[in-house]
Amino acid sequence: MANLIVRNIDDEIANALKQRASQHGRSAEAEHRLILQQVLM
Repeated sequence: MANLIVRNIDDEIANALKQRASQHGRSAEAEHRLILQQVLM
């Protein structure tokens, strides 16, 4: 598996990711992976 680093994300987006992850009971990293999978696959 590859590693992906995303830089220069607006605080508003990072906070929204953390909030969404919390609502789904996942880490922000796991939520990020799921969003990418849903959008790209």
